[in-house]
Amino acid sequence: MSRESDRAVSDTLGFVFIFALVLSIVGLTFTLGYGGLQDTRDFERLNNAERAFDVMGDNFDDMVRRGAPSRATEVKVADAQLRMVEPTRVNVSVTNASGATDSYRFDVEPIVYETADGRIVYVNGAIFREDAGGAVVVRHSEFILNQSRVLLPVVTTRQGGETASVGGTTTVLVRARRPGGQRESFRVETARPDAQADVMVNVTSPRPAVWKRELGRSDASCTIYGDTVSCRLTGVERVYIQETLVDITFE
Repeated sequence: MSRESDRAVSDTLGFVFIFALVLSIVGLTFTLGYGGLQDTRDFERLNNAERAFDVMGDNFDDMVRRGAPSRATEVKVADAQLRMVEPTRVNVSVTNASGATDSYRFDVEPIVYETADGRIVYVNGAIFREDAGGAVVVRHSEFILNQSRVLLPVVTTRQGGETASVGGTTTVLVRARRPGGQRESFRVETARPDAQADVMVNVTSPRPAVWKRELGRSDASCTIYGDTVSCRLTGVERVYIQETLVDITFE
């Protein structure tokens, strides 16, 4: 074989090797870069949903604190699902000094924004953010549990229309309406130091660990039993429970 032929073969092999190397680098860069873009997009999508839920929580506060009849919040659904899920159950028992017990039960349907990588949950004034690393509280409920007082403003969200979930890519109007006359308050107040109440608050939910952190941030002693967080307080001077019904529709 001539010297020219050897050089031609060598140039051809060199071109093939360089071309293969370039293709490999481009493919690797595309794969890693695309994955990074996907992660960034998913993270921002949950951030946007968290901000929208925070606004929604403020709107619900207007209904609970100031008696507003209705509020509406826009939530952008981007390759996600917005839905109402199975109720979180809140049970409250109040036992006075004479041994008489009053019991209350509330079934609260959480509003959930869910993607493949995480979810944002609004339930009873609190907002939780969940992902593969666990769940965190990004907005606290109005529950106060200590010995001087127990304050439990329950926001009983429930499905108010025929549509319980919305998916795909769209902008959803979450409309909340407070039915007329559907607000109740229950008050137990003691006047003497020896006439105090024992209070038990149980919350049954798929996320008991985050509820334990939420309820135990004051003086309550809380324990997890399965899906139920049980909090007990003794010698409570005042107990105030309020339920506000809120019908939720997706438009």
